[in-house]
Amino acid sequence: MGLSFDFICFFPDAAIGMGALLPTLVCGLLWGDYSGGYFWAGLARLFFVHHSTFCVNSLAHWAGDQTFSDGHTARNSIITAVVTLGEGYHNFHHEFPNDYRNGIEWYQYDPTKWLIFTLSALGLAEDLTEFPKDAIEKCRVETLARSAHAQAAKLDWGADPEELPDWNMDRVRTECKEHGRSVLVIGGYAVDATGFEEQHPGGSDFIKGYCGRDATRAFAGDVHRHNDAA
Repeated sequence: MGLSFDFICFFPDAAIGMGALLPTLVCGLLWGDYSGGYFWAGLARLFFVHHSTFCVNSLAHWAGDQTFSDGHTARNSIITAVVTLGEGYHNFHHEFPNDYRNGIEWYQYDPTKWLIFTLSALGLAEDLTEFPKDAIEKCRVETLARSAHAQAAKLDWGADPEELPDWNMDRVRTECKEHGRSVLVIGGYAVDATGFEEQHPGGSDFIKGYCGRDATRAFAGDVHRHNDAA
């Protein structure tokens, strides 16, 4: 307890001396800028370092993308990486905590990763852990899939196919001949194109020509290979 108490008593002196007094003296004695040493090399430096550190558990859990997992709040952001000197790829760090990298791509801003890699190349560090690329990519794809499903659930995809009434081709032809509707069959579904004929990019004749008929092959490529939007 005596050692701990002595350390606690010494810490305020050390903090003030190294955090404010030493920078002030260095700048003042070397080039006569005591005020600059106190405010910029002392207080401003401490302000930046402390807030940069705090951002690891605040900004890094609020701004950016959940690239590898949505099971926790950590996020990846180049902005956070710059503010925290490389800790911005926090989602990866939480998902793969014993990987020595934060930003897995060589160009992602991560000074610690570059330093450790350089030390390893010089033989001053060893046993660097990197998760297998396949495992990382699986997490990325699974997270993207969950995000896509969540977004898809918010969209209107029309009626549930199981709830649609059953029509045969006789009913389709009847709608066209007796009721004057432009109904054609695509992929096993009766599609009512009434009112769309004149908007059809290929001309109204194509729609009218397939009224009461199966247009699946024409739609899929025999006449024109339609895109997903169509």
